[in-house]
Order: sequence, then C-alpha cells, then structure tokens
Amino acid sequence: MRITNSMLTNNLLRNMYTNLRGLERASDRLSSQKEVRRPSDDPVRVVTSLALRSSLGKVGQYQKNIGDAQSWLEITDGALGNAIDVLQRVRELAVNGSTDTVPQESRLALAEEVRQLQEQLIQIANTTHGSRYIFGGTRTSKPPYDDGWKGNNEKIEFLISPEVTIQVNLPGGDLFGDKTSSGAIGVLEKMADFLEDDTKSGTDISSVIGELDEIIDNFIAKRGEIGAKTNRMERSLDRLGETEISVIELLSKAEDADIARAIIDLKAQENAYRVTLAAGARIVMPTLMDFLR
Repeated sequence: MRITNSMLTNNLLRNMYTNLRGLERASDRLSSQKEVRRPSDDPVRVVTSLALRSSLGKVGQYQKNIGDAQSWLEITDGALGNAIDVLQRVRELAVNGSTDTVPQESRLALAEEVRQLQEQLIQIANTTHGSRYIFGGTRTSKPPYDDGWKGNNEKIEFLISPEVTIQVNLPGGDLFGDKTSSGAIGVLEKMADFLEDDTKSGTDISSVIGELDEIIDNFIAKRGEIGAKTNRMERSLDRLGETEISVIELLSKAEDADIARAIIDLKAQENAYRVTLAAGARIVMPTLMDFLR
C-alpha cells in the first residue's frame, strides 16, 4: 500500500483534533470544577445528578412552605394573645361590676369600656397576614367579621414533606362569633347589655363571667395548638436542613470533579498535544519549493 503525503497529513490532523478535543475537555473540567457538563459526558452520572437536583428542589419548596407556615402561625399566635388580653380585661371589669353595691353610673362606665374592648376584639378577628385574613377560613380576601361573621370553617393546608400537610389557618367563627352568638364577641355584647341594664343583679353579671371564662379557656387551648404546630415546624425545618446537606454532598460526588485528577489529566492532554505537534513538524518535511525560496 502506497503511503502518500496526503495520507500522513490527514492522519496528523485527525490525531491533532482528537488530542485538542481531549485538551479542551480537560481544561473545561478543571475550570468549571464539574465532572459532567452535558449528558454525553457520562449519561449515568447525569441521570443521578438530575434526580438529586429534583430532590434538592423539592426540599427547597418544603422549606419555603414551612417558612410561610411559620409566619402564618406566628401572626395567629400573636392575635390570640391579644384577644386573651382583651378578654381578661373584660373579666376584670365584669368582676368589678358584679357587686350589687356598685352604683349604676359606674356600671355604665364599665359597659362603655367593654364595648370599646369589643371593637378591639373585632379588629383582632379581622387580623391579616399580608393581604389575607387569617381567621376567615378560606375566605381570606374579605374581612371575616363585617356586621356579623362572614368567614367559613374550611382549612388552608401547606405541604411540608412528601404526602404530609399541616393546617396553618384557624377558622375563627366558633371563637369570635358575632353579637348574637355564643362566641367571644357575643359574650362581650351580653356583658355590656347586663352592665347597662339596671334590673340586672350582680348574680346575673356573674353568670356571664362563667361564660367568659369558658371563652378564655377556649382561646388559651387554641393558642396551645398553634404553639405545638410551631414547634413541629421548627423540627421539620431542622430535618429538612439535614436532608439538604446530605443531598448537596451526594450531588457534589455526582457532579464535581476531582481537582487533583483534573490537573493531572490536563497536563497529560497538554503533553499529548505537544507530542502531536512535534510529530507533525517531522512529518511535513522540506520540499523543493522550500529550497527554491
């Protein structure tokens, strides 16, 4: 078989391009510090990397959901705390007015303060988280209390881990009610009416104090539930943080390059390319035209 200069040149160029591609890949691996940059680099590792990135994305979404849930629960806890303070103040006023020796003028003054506290309780019932009303069930775009209770008892749930949800809202219909119900607003209305009515005795007012105590206990119990959910969110967030670290470590093993090995590979590719160039210089020998010049 006759070996021509054209064949030598073509083989040289082919080997040169092969080594140059190897040099480019080694340089890219070292500069990016990534073992795989495209599916063709290592299909198996790419599949593993994509699965880990998907898991990492889900963990991030769960963390965001928990953060939103914590904000919602914190605002709810603060609102319940304010409501309890209002109700306890009303109880103090009711105890002061339940004595038959208290003149009616004093009871009227107490009734006026009770009505002011009732308005404050209505404002608490219409507490918002951003632009959403927290006690209205799923009716979050409009005030749940507006000349009567307009909310519902539907749940708002957040996904905090695979197939695990938690209710973040506290429908306030049973807690607050309205002026004609047995909820907190209704009991305060009844208390104010009794204090204003000069035919009511201290015993009558004391009976409303018993209803008020039940309301306060109910608010305290709901606040305890919110506190338990808050603790659960903190534990879930810690667990997700540990999961995130584990996934990141696995992702690093799947994607990141071994820097020491990458440097060695780069030097090896550089040497191979230089040897190819040196061999090419020997193959392309001087011709008659070189001497004629």
